[in-house]
Amino acid sequence: MSVEKDIQHDVIAVLGKSPQILTETLYALCVLRKTPITEVNIITTTDGVDIAQDCLSGTGPGSLKQLIKDYPKYCSNIHFSPQNIFIAEDGLMPVADIRTRTHSDLFFETILKVLWRKTESPHVALHCSLAGGRKTMSAYMALALQLLGREQDALYHVLVDPIELESHKEFYFPPAQSTFLTLRNGQRFDASTAKIDLVDVPFIRLRERMQIDRYKHKTGYRQLVEWVQRDINKAVVLPDLVLEPEKKALIIGEEEIKLQPQRFCLYWYFADRSKHRLSSVSTSDYAAYFEPSASPFFSQQMRDGLIARFDFLDRSGEMSETFRERILEGGELPSTWVASAISRINAQLRVQLSQAQWLPFYLISAEGKRGNKFYGINLDREKIVTPEFIS
Repeated sequence: MSVEKDIQHDVIAVLGKSPQILTETLYALCVLRKTPITEVNIITTTDGVDIAQDCLSGTGPGSLKQLIKDYPKYCSNIHFSPQNIFIAEDGLMPVADIRTRTHSDLFFETILKVLWRKTESPHVALHCSLAGGRKTMSAYMALALQLLGREQDALYHVLVDPIELESHKEFYFPPAQSTFLTLRNGQRFDASTAKIDLVDVPFIRLRERMQIDRYKHKTGYRQLVEWVQRDINKAVVLPDLVLEPEKKALIIGEEEIKLQPQRFCLYWYFADRSKHRLSSVSTSDYAAYFEPSASPFFSQQMRDGLIARFDFLDRSGEMSETFRERILEGGELPSTWVASAISRINAQLRVQLSQAQWLPFYLISAEGKRGNKFYGINLDREKIVTPEFIS
């Protein structure tokens, strides 16, 4: 998982009747991995609410408060309130336990709702635990994260050594001071020497590739899974987009499309914006990485980016000089020229790109409403290969 500066780290865990899972996970994240956890969120049933409350708001030996007391350097910033407990509901009635298919669907719906809300901010990284609760809860947490997880989100399972401590009612995390517990075999064991191992569970991130956000306001989460599976079955396998300045050409799969030099540099500029999209920004968040429309002139950043690419192609400077004299108006980049160049580039791609189903991903697209449009290339950044240069 990539970690960026100024990012908030939150835990989301499914919890049944074993609160140890939560404190063990927090210990591993905060104390062992030095991850600055800020907020703890619990998804459970009514059977697990009291257990969650005792664990997170109580003062007993297995409470969050005790963990913070033992390890204030690493755990003092953890926040929790009763509002951070989410319970699956059947209409207005909370679900006591997962005993039917309906209750199972409702629990999955609750997980998805929580994750959708928590993944809205690119400045929040989620640390999700599937170790607690019934196996159904764990499976749904993993599935939900496959659907909605971003690059900065992670999924974990927690292991305890010796294994006898996993179900020990008095063990919640390795305490800071020596504390002896009696194991089932009668032996005394110093709990402070126990080993906690946080296992990173790999998962496939589908959110961007399948454009899952378009289903956000749909109802019926079993149907959501069916829709996503349908899209996967008919998904287009997209080739890399490679820009070759020496040829002024776009290489898309086995196809080579040569552009007029100025238009090649314009396409290059848009390709670089998509290539350098932050990992925390969804491909559908066009305002975050596409070029905003402007009238009568586009930004100085875009103008300077084009000129830098002209100079990369033509070291003599003639290309950029001609651009300044014939295209720029008072030193500004006119939107009329940009619109015309985009139109010509897209027309050429429509004619020369043999696979019509690829076009939406390689054209220079205009996204947004009239008067608030953004221009760019709607292709995953990992599929874009452009030369590196200092503008």
